[in-house]
Amino acid sequence: MSKALGLARVSSSINPKNIVNNRAPLARANVPNAAVDNANAAPARAPSGSSEQATESPRLSSANIAWTMMSLCLSVLLSALDLTIVTPAIPAIVGSFQSAAGYTWVGGAYTLAYAAVTPVWGSVSDIWGRKPIMLITVAIFLVGSLVCALAPKMNALIVGRAIQGLGGSGMGIMVNIVVSDMFSLRDRGLYLAITSLVWAVGSAIGPVLGGVFTEKLRQVPVHFE
Repeated sequence: MSKALGLARVSSSINPKNIVNNRAPLARANVPNAAVDNANAAPARAPSGSSEQATESPRLSSANIAWTMMSLCLSVLLSALDLTIVTPAIPAIVGSFQSAAGYTWVGGAYTLAYAAVTPVWGSVSDIWGRKPIMLITVAIFLVGSLVCALAPKMNALIVGRAIQGLGGSGMGIMVNIVVSDMFSLRDRGLYLAITSLVWAVGSAIGPVLGGVFTEKLRQVPVHFE
């Protein structure tokens, strides 16, 4: 009986709060270990970043950039020149073909075709690639120039101007796409500014060249531009 009473007194003297307080240091002691484990696990992500840098494409050489930008600037120059060079020659062209429709459609056919197919070239280049589409647009532009130069009537001239508009639109939009693909966001603005400057120069000297060709060389050189 006395042993039972002694066990009851010992059990009643144990406080549940003391058990909780005794367990708390054990839980707190595990916290630094978890922090150490997290600190050790963090550097494991470093190799993934280095592998991404290793898979990046190498930078283009200065020669490649120079030749590519020269080609793109020539394309932009031709597209800008053909947009404005015919304007001073329209009266002479209309007088040569004896057709008043030339006042409206010699310039309108080019700009209408130019604006109509501009959104198409970007989607087509996503499917077939940049270089083939760029070459196709230059070929279309040259075919249109040849049709205009050899046109016997006003209708043929208008068709040639529309073909030129199709090619000129592709040349203009593909330049921006190629520059965006080649250069990073940090360098892209510089090269887009160069192509925009060439466009501005071509648009400015186009009417001057058109007037000179109309007065000195007549019609054919204007359409070969």
